[in-house]
Amino acid sequence: MHDSEDAPARSLFWVLLTALGVLLLSLVPLIWTPRFYFWDDTENGAYGVWYHLGQSLLSGTVPILNPQVWSSGNYAAEGQWGTWNPLVMLIGVIVYLAPDAVVVTTSLKIAFLVIGGVGCYLLSRSFKVPPALAVVAGVASPLNGFTIFFDAPSWVTGQIAWAVVPYFWMLLKMAAEGRRSPLWAFLAGYLVVTIGYVAGTVAVGFVLLAVGVDALLKRRWGTAWRTAAIGFGLVLVAVVVYLPGVLSAAVTTRSTTAIANDDFMGTDLSGLLSSTIATAYPMMPSWWWGGFSAPAPALYIAWFLPLVAFLSWRRIRAYAPQIRDILFFAALSLMFVLLPSTVGPLRYPARFMPYLALVCILLCVVLLSHALAKHPSKLSLLGATGAIAFGVYGGWAQYPDRYLAIFLAGVLAIAAICVLWWRMRGNTLRLDKLSMASSVAVVCLGVTFGTTLLQFRTTAVSPLSDPAVPADTSIPKSVLAGVRGEVLVVGDPLDYPQDESTWSRTLMANTWYLSPASVLNRYQLIGHTQYNKALCLRYLGGTCAELLDRLFEQREETGMLLVDELGIDNIQILKKSFDGNQRPAASNNYIGRQDAVPVRSVPAGWHQASDDGEIALWSRDVPVGSSGGLVWTSAGTKLTETARSATEVTLRVDQVPAGGGRAAFARLPWPGYQVRGGDMGSPVDGFLLAVDVPADAAGDTVSIAFTPPGWAAGVALWSVGVGGTLLWAALDFVAARRRRTPELAAPEETPVPIRP
Repeated sequence: MHDSEDAPARSLFWVLLTALGVLLLSLVPLIWTPRFYFWDDTENGAYGVWYHLGQSLLSGTVPILNPQVWSSGNYAAEGQWGTWNPLVMLIGVIVYLAPDAVVVTTSLKIAFLVIGGVGCYLLSRSFKVPPALAVVAGVASPLNGFTIFFDAPSWVTGQIAWAVVPYFWMLLKMAAEGRRSPLWAFLAGYLVVTIGYVAGTVAVGFVLLAVGVDALLKRRWGTAWRTAAIGFGLVLVAVVVYLPGVLSAAVTTRSTTAIANDDFMGTDLSGLLSSTIATAYPMMPSWWWGGFSAPAPALYIAWFLPLVAFLSWRRIRAYAPQIRDILFFAALSLMFVLLPSTVGPLRYPARFMPYLALVCILLCVVLLSHALAKHPSKLSLLGATGAIAFGVYGGWAQYPDRYLAIFLAGVLAIAAICVLWWRMRGNTLRLDKLSMASSVAVVCLGVTFGTTLLQFRTTAVSPLSDPAVPADTSIPKSVLAGVRGEVLVVGDPLDYPQDESTWSRTLMANTWYLSPASVLNRYQLIGHTQYNKALCLRYLGGTCAELLDRLFEQREETGMLLVDELGIDNIQILKKSFDGNQRPAASNNYIGRQDAVPVRSVPAGWHQASDDGEIALWSRDVPVGSSGGLVWTSAGTKLTETARSATEVTLRVDQVPAGGGRAAFARLPWPGYQVRGGDMGSPVDGFLLAVDVPADAAGDTVSIAFTPPGWAAGVALWSVGVGGTLLWAALDFVAARRRRTPELAAPEETPVPIRP
């Protein structure tokens, strides 16, 4: 199955064909669900991150820490704010300038599906796969079940990382073999690593291992050295991305070293054996759905994988040394998706399914290109169709109610396999005398279009939650627009209808970044354990109803009210969260309550600014405006705040008792704070940043400043990794030019004719 080398125009044709195929198929879910790509964590988390990032960049800052949003404000430790990633920064600016959230998000996600598909095409071509079969790989790879039903609608950082990995793999092989500058491979790996999505970084590591081990087994020492050098540079970059989170983990809700398995978003072999059935729902428990089966084809890879039954095993053995890196990556990917559901801070091993799908599809088209039997036997036909039949049976056994959709997908696949077997046996089809590769491609693409339509017709949405955040950005921008000072929302907006009637009055998670009000209830990838406990704060920003009473209770160490420690000037009260019969759900961290909680009366010093019967707003009579600043000092200690920013507070010491004093700030004691003129104290009331002031400090200046932990070392290592790679690329460029420049030859003398 070898086609001749393409001319540049012909190569562009195949690339455009791949892009067009992915584009058309990525539009299919919009037929049934126009908001398909604006779902769950994209609405709640990523969109707000992009918006705030773009807003910050256009104002000349890169967000590192935001004390006003407390548990959600340690952006450096969260690692997915694009702090080091120019691609994410560009997305942020685009999103900030766009007026329609659904349109811009859908456009970006489809663009990355196309980018990923083209990357899979190019990666396949790098293994000498004929263009037609490479198109099959490029079109099929983005349609794997986990990408299209989980990452693309919701977990977009996973989608973006996956889309870039094929380019990294291709460019790494070329750089390691000396056929391309190492700069391009490093850049692709850099874009993946600095997204901050762990699965993507692990995939980069697996590619490096696969290519490096292959080079060592072939004793290509130069290739191995160049692979190791690129990998070393990326490891140095990864330090600055992940080290702040690692060094902050001890105080967060992600602080765990446990290895356990409750099958939560895990995979098993029974589900993987049905991965050729586009409509099969695997066993995969989760809090997003009831029962044990995921209501989406989460483990689907590609229907045509059983075509490997038509291979010549003799040819496979002969060709295997050429694809050791593919085999090694496949083995590592399979091991990863079969991990326990919790391995320390790593959760949901199913999130690595897109990479397993990528390598399975790649391996299939590579082997079909180089190891196809000349005349596949009837036994091989039985094996291929039997694999589909077994997948149909497994899919039905796991979710019997879907028998019709599963059966139809199986019939399509078996029919296509029979047609291809007939063609491979030397029979002719009315395909205009196409080559074998093109014949296989036409059938594969045709059936892929059919199974995709069937798939989305029977599974129209992602199984993750949809809060129906408004597409029109002017709606969230108007919520609490006239409110000044810090705002705390008590209750959970998910207790209300998920529609514009709710989102025009209150917001949720990172959608608050669009509001001009300063609201602390944001999405949190890592939450501060003690703070979240004090406020019963949930990961999407909702709180328990009991918090309203707790806000006006005295705290043990300071004697202040909790609302005063927080520096809150406004409280939005979601009254429906105070009703009885609150059922446990993922949105409220499994907290259930049968009895109603009464809404207390407005306390002294506060007034009710508004109340529509369902949502009320209380405001202070005299705002305190102390969020992020000094909120408490011990007896006999007097300090005057002279300057304040997001990362620093400066104070003048007016008075200190003989035994020294203590001061507390409306900030969380994240690792990374340093004190000048005093000492870092133990947190006040469990979650307030504290400073111990020396007895002889009167008249001096005390300052606190935040730098993400490990930042200095991380930046230094980042500089070495990036700078070293740039220097290497420059030297490589100079050496390449010298090799291409012919030496100046001495001018030849004109021979003198010999005359008789």
